[in-house]
Order: sequence, then structure tokens, then C-alpha cells
Amino acid sequence: MVSWKMMSWKLVAVVCTVVFLVLGILIGKFGIPPDLPSWLRGMSIDGDSSLTERLMKEIRADNIEKNLKYFTQKAHIAGSPREEEELVNYIFNEWKSHLDSARIYPYSVLLSYPNASDPNYVAVQLENGTEADMSAKVEKILNPDQEEDPTVVNPFNAYSLPGTVMGDPVYVNYGTIEDFTYMKRNLSIDLNGTIAIARYGKIYRADKVKHAAEFGCVGMVLYSDPADYAVDSEVRVYPDDWWLPGTGVQRGTVLPRDGDPLTPYYPSIESAFYQKESDSFSVSAIPVTPIGYDDAIKYLRKISGPEANSTWQWGLNVTYRLGPGFIPPYSNSKLKLHVRTYNERRMTHNVIGYIRGEHEPDRYVVLGNHRDAWVFGAVDPSSASAAMMELSRAFGELLKDGWRPRRSIVFCSWGAEEHGLIGSTEWVEELVKILGTRAVAYLNVDIAVEGNTTLMASGTPNLYKLLHESAKKVENPNPDEIANGRKTVFDTWLANDPSDYDPTLPHIGELGSASDYTAFLQIGGIPCIDMSYTYSKTYKLSDYPMYHSAYETFDLVSRLMDRGFKYHQAVARLLGVMTMTLAEKVILDLDCTQYANKLERMVKDIQTHYGPLFEKHGISMDGVVKAIQEFKEAARNLHGRTETVELTNPLEVRRLNDQLMDLERAFIDPLGISGRPWYRHVIFAPSLHDAYGSSSFPGLTDALFDIENDPDQARRWEQIKKEVSVITFIIHSAASTMKGVNDIGGL
Repeated sequence: MVSWKMMSWKLVAVVCTVVFLVLGILIGKFGIPPDLPSWLRGMSIDGDSSLTERLMKEIRADNIEKNLKYFTQKAHIAGSPREEEELVNYIFNEWKSHLDSARIYPYSVLLSYPNASDPNYVAVQLENGTEADMSAKVEKILNPDQEEDPTVVNPFNAYSLPGTVMGDPVYVNYGTIEDFTYMKRNLSIDLNGTIAIARYGKIYRADKVKHAAEFGCVGMVLYSDPADYAVDSEVRVYPDDWWLPGTGVQRGTVLPRDGDPLTPYYPSIESAFYQKESDSFSVSAIPVTPIGYDDAIKYLRKISGPEANSTWQWGLNVTYRLGPGFIPPYSNSKLKLHVRTYNERRMTHNVIGYIRGEHEPDRYVVLGNHRDAWVFGAVDPSSASAAMMELSRAFGELLKDGWRPRRSIVFCSWGAEEHGLIGSTEWVEELVKILGTRAVAYLNVDIAVEGNTTLMASGTPNLYKLLHESAKKVENPNPDEIANGRKTVFDTWLANDPSDYDPTLPHIGELGSASDYTAFLQIGGIPCIDMSYTYSKTYKLSDYPMYHSAYETFDLVSRLMDRGFKYHQAVARLLGVMTMTLAEKVILDLDCTQYANKLERMVKDIQTHYGPLFEKHGISMDGVVKAIQEFKEAARNLHGRTETVELTNPLEVRRLNDQLMDLERAFIDPLGISGRPWYRHVIFAPSLHDAYGSSSFPGLTDALFDIENDPDQARRWEQIKKEVSVITFIIHSAASTMKGVNDIGGL
């Protein structure tokens, strides 16, 4: 007979066995992570880095050369059959073949052209009514690349007011607001009724024309001075070297704002309301036309008046005088400006190619380049068009092997950029609701190669780190640089252009309004970058020498600028690395802490330059400084969360990525910058007096300009107070977008 004690032990043993068995099952079910589903595992890891290396190897320099030769065979100004039919269909078919899909977006817009039967010109109107020293109406043919192309348009400035005007000539240097102010205030020169002769360079040409009109000039002549475009020698110019010959003329727009002039703020689609030209900003206030320096010297050597100071004496063999008027025996002569430029509604087209993302198809990495050129456009824009087409082909090869990015990639070929960023602006206006919530970043390459010395870039601070790190992965295209120990694009970039705040990093500039990134940043609040290979800073050029001339040909690029097309290849590779990184990493490579650092530097600059003046008027920047500290802390905490987030939690990953992506949107003021509501980014916008340049805190910068000479001081300083308040609020609001989801309303 079994004792009670023995039975008790057996019962305990059975119970313990059952308990441990149940615990084991529970632990097995809930304590040990199960294998992740393949879809979740795939979206929880960064893309294969070896594919980035393969992409770079796939990009071939000889293909880029072939692409450039095709694009530059004939001229292709916006609105022309070759531009809007042949090239549009070519790119569309290429992308339809290599990528997942492609689409053409058409827009009916107002474009501008010279009158072929009545060309623009400049002349000296003699006292007896006859004309002398008439400027060339066409550019002289210097190379077979230019011959037999009737579609080449004569030199002109798009959207110039047509008309014939006469007046005393005045030389106004670069035509900056400072130049005009100096002539009027310091030299007491009466500019009313005069025709201004200004050098190209330094600032946007439309701002030169605007300044001339504001100071009373009735017309303007623009020319390219050898000091800016042929600095080595006037003897070895194209076709012997890359310097601009005296017969070369720079075309370009003088449209004061971006986009179609007849549909401001809205896209030029079928349902659009079109303003009358008379109610729009479709023409300049005064007639304007460009000439070459062979013609400019004929007028400059005859100008009378005081001798210009030494900083205004430049590259022509003449004593630069200010005017107004001509020296004897031309004292009673006038400068005549004959402009027959006209505007016309035509169709322009954007071509958009798509690679659909596998896990986040509704997040777009957008890259683009414009297609149209004033003439052949071998540098601007076709160097970049040729590179982007090869990059798209290389991505297509990856697709053929079964690769698919995490996020969607969007390739853009813009129309009518040269006339005033028209194609890209209309597209962003049409799709702003989509792009505003889905675009990760916009990567712009207007020109791939304008020189062969080093990389040059501008962008929003959240893309600084990505650009720096990507440049470290791209092989240096210059064998001499490699021999000197600079193996990557980053190394040469750093050696040539270090930043002023960190000697270990290359300089990245701020974005103005010089290319198609403008609408993405100013309307959509989308992070942007713009980059190209450029020439040595020691030249101190205003642009690459052949800028917008008929000599910007395939021969120029292939023989004198990039033999072998290795620099084009390097830019295509860099663009590919940045695109791949943004499209493939689980956590977006957008660095908010760089924005915080940039804001700190910007405020310090204001305090250095205007601190005592602000204090005098009872204005404090303490609120801005406090907001930036809040911003800096929020950015640091956000990036801390990205380092500890569980990557297998797609909702948490998405939330953090949205915060990284949406920061740029927080800097958009829906009311726009005071006086310039078409620009809406409170931190960066084009300068008031130079749309190519950028202003930090543009509303405040505009309000401060020439404030000491405003008779209504009270009004101006009230505006300063308002702008400081807006900056404080916007930075505070931007900081709030980076905080945890519970950090709202005291939750």
C-alpha cells in the first residue's frame, strides 16, 4: 500500500511537469521571435550596397558621349519642332523601354522669340539720321558644328519689350543695384532717358534690366566682357581654346518671375484661365538686347563723361567712361536700340519616367534636368541630359535583373527652362498636392560639366551629409588628382573649395532661383540639391565662357572640356549614388542636425552685421536664438530615435521618415515672402536684387536693404519687427514637427 506522502510527491511531480510544459509552449510561442514574413524582412533592411557599385560600373562614358552628340546635332529652343516633338518622343520611348513607365505632360505657355526677318541690333544714330557701327545680327560661324542649321535663332533676350529707342549711352558696370545707386547718389549722374550698357555676370540679367528701368533708363544693352568670359587671352579663343570670341553673344531670358506668365500660381493645363498679356509680367519694362564684345567696344570707346573708377575698368582695350553721351565728333549722336522680339503661345512638354518602388511606391525620389537650349546647348543643358539618360539606362539594367528599389524613382526632363523655369514650375503647380506629401527630395543637374576642376553644389542643409558621403564613393575622374592622393570626387572638392565653418568638409552653397529646383523648394517645400563639375575658382568667371552662345557645341565639349567624358561619367555616378541611397535605405538619409547648425550660423551673421542697429531700435533676436536651440534639441532627439527604432516595425519607421521628410515643408509660409509672395520658403529664397543668388532669411534681408536711406524709418523698422517674429514662429513650428507624437497640447 502506497503511503500518502508518496502519492503527494507524485502529484506534485505531475503538476510541475504540466506547468513546465505549458510554460515551454508559451515561451516557444511568444518568447522566441518567429521568422519574419519575407515582405517584412525585405522592407526592414537597407538595399544591397553592392548594387550601388554595380550601378556606377554600368554607367559608361562612351554612351554619354553618344547621347551628347545626338542632343546637340541641331538647335532645340523651347517650342520648336525638334525640341517638342523629336527630343520629347525620343526620351519618352527610351524611358518607356528602360523604366517601368513614362508619361508626357503638355502645357500651353507663352514663349518668346526674335524676329528672323527683322533682327534686333544696336547702332550709333548720327546727327544726320544715318546709322553707324551697327552690331552684328547673327553670330559668325567658326566651326562646322554650327553650319547648315536654319533653326538657330539670332541673339536676343526673351520677353524683352519690343520697340526702337534712342538715348545717350551710359556704362553701368554689371548693372547691380549697388552700381546704379553709386552712379546716382555718389556721382549725381542723371540716368533718365539714357540707354545703359552693362556687362553680363554677377547677377541675373532680368534684375539688371529691372534696375535700369527703375533708375529711368529707356533701354539696355548687355555684353560679355573679356574680363568675365575670355580671361586668359583674347588671342586664343574658340575654336582654338574654350574662351569666348568677340563674336559670341549670350542669349537669355529677362522674365522677372518663374513659370508661365499668363497663369501665375496655377498650371497651364487645359482648364487654365489665361491672363491677358497686358495684365501679366510677360515683358520687361524697357527694350533690351545682347551683343558680343567686338561690338561693345565700338560704343564704349565713344562714351564721354568721367572715367570709371579702377574697379569698373575691365578687359577691353579702352578707357571705360560712364557717360552720358558720346565724345566728339559724335556729341550730337545717340545710341539706338532696335528690338523686335515677340511673344507667342506654344506647347512645351515635360517627360517623366518612373521606377515603381516595391515597399513604399508612394514615396518619390525625384531627379531632373531641363532639355531645351537656346542653341545647341552642349553644356547647358545637354551635358546633364546626356548623363541622366545614361543613368536611367543603367537603372534599367538593374531592373532587368529583378532589382526594385524600396521607394519610387522619378526621372524628369523639363521643357522651357531657359525661358523662365516654365516646365518644372507648371508641373509642380499641377501636382503640388501629390508632391507635397510624397516627394522625398529633388536632385537637379542643370549642367553636368561646365569645367574640369572640381565639383560644385548648392542645396538644403538636410542633404549636405548625403552629398558629402556620396562624393566619397565616386572615383576621381582626373588621373593627376589620383596621383596626388585625391582618389575621390570628394577629395578634390575639399581641396578646391573647403567650407568656411569646417575645414574637413567641402563648401555647399545656398539655392537661389537659377534652375528647376526652384518650384520644388519654394512651392513644395521639398529638400533640393543642384550640382555640376566646374572650372577653377582662380579664373573668377561669371559663367563658363560659351554660356548660351552658338559656340556651345559638341566640338567644344568633346575636344576642349571633357575628352573621354570621364567628368560627365563622375557626375552621373554621383547622381546615381545619391538616388540609390535615398531610394534604398530604410531610414531616410536626411540630416536635420545640419539644418540646426546652418540656422545657428545664419543668426550669428545677422547679429554680427546688425546687432548694434537692432539694439538701437529695440529689436532683439533672443526669440530666434531660443527657437533655434529648441530646433537643435528636437533634431538631436529625432535622430536619436532613428538610431534606436525597431526596423521591423514599419509603422514606426514610416512615422520617423515622415518627420525627416516633412521638415522642409515646415519652412513654407503660405502667405509668401513680403512683397514677393511667389517665393514662400522663409529660410532660403532668391535675392531681391539677384534671382540667381540666395538670401538667408529673405524677408528680413529684403526689409534691411538700404534701410538707412528710407525716409519712412518708422515703417521700415516695424517691418523688421514683423520679419523677426515670422522667423521665430517658423523655426519654432519646424522644431515641433521633429518632436515625439505625444509632444502636442501637453499630452
